Amino acid sequence: MLLLLLDKYIVTSFIKKMINILSVFVIIFLVVDIIEDIDKFLDYSITFKQISMLYIYSIPQYIHIAFPMAILISTVMTFTIFQKNNELTAFKAAGISVYRLTVPFLVIGIFFSIGMFFFENLIVTQSSTLKSTLEQKYFKNTKKRQINNNILVQLDQNQIISIENFNHRTNIAKNISIQKFNENIMISRLDAESMKWNNESWIAKNITFRSFESNSIFLPIIDSTLKININPMDLIEINTKPNEMNYWALNTFINRLKNNGREFRKWLVDLHFKTAFSFSSILMILFGISLSIRKPRSNLLAGVGASVFVIFIYYIMIKSGQTMGYKGIMNPFLSVWSANIVFFLYGIYLLYKTRT
Repeated sequence: MLLLLLDKYIVTSFIKKMINILSVFVIIFLVVDIIEDIDKFLDYSITFKQISMLYIYSIPQYIHIAFPMAILISTVMTFTIFQKNNELTAFKAAGISVYRLTVPFLVIGIFFSIGMFFFENLIVTQSSTLKSTLEQKYFKNTKKRQINNNILVQLDQNQIISIENFNHRTNIAKNISIQKFNENIMISRLDAESMKWNNESWIAKNITFRSFESNSIFLPIIDSTLKININPMDLIEINTKPNEMNYWALNTFINRLKNNGREFRKWLVDLHFKTAFSFSSILMILFGISLSIRKPRSNLLAGVGASVFVIFIYYIMIKSGQTMGYKGIMNPFLSVWSANIVFFLYGIYLLYKTRT
């Protein structure tokens, strides 16, 4: 019974601090974004209501980014205040070890990690899509919103298609070029003035076909059906941002790219990032506990400063890994999970070295 009351006390103290700190970070992000965007609002004569809607849809993203910072600082603050008020000494006198005090923190961390995964994939992605839609509506004209420009798609290992622009309202693409290669040497090229989707296939107009093999062939064709394994949705999704797709939609999209023989590394890195970053909550709690109880008499300001430094290092590691994953320097999984693995192992090591 005593331990349950203690757990409740710890959880309550921790959550109160976390909500306050998270709110501060959200306000800071909001103010910084408003300052950066104020010139754009004035240029486009955006109303107060429209501005409010943009930032309402931004709040879930702010929460998602700030959550690991708030978790780490709250953990350090909770333990530091316990130490300052001699509560840790009282707990030890009652036969409760420091390791036992970490249990409610770690349980909260697990729940928060799972919760942030669903929050990111069910709420953040949706709000990001809505914000993007509003930005296109407020800052671009209607014609531009309907058109994707300069699209390049790898059809298979030997073919690529480039499209100058595609109007997803009319399903018409203009200035198309399909190039076929053999060991990096172009062996044929098909150019078309336009092509339109007829619900089953692409009908191209004013085609010119060139073959660059032994005997060069130049063949003009008026109209023809193009047999290519893409549809209008593929052309729209090529320009879709990963943060506007949830985990399951992104996974489906990657499988489609795989089946069509297209490059999917960047998307796979982003898929792993969605899980790796969500589960940073448990890591920050583990690291925060280790930082706090190794220096039992450190002041609150020093603890917060150390927390900011740690989260800064974490963000650098996970973002650097993500970039290396994009460039193919690191395995897609390890590129974003390596920071989590390092922090987890070092946090366990620090906790193990702590005297109870």
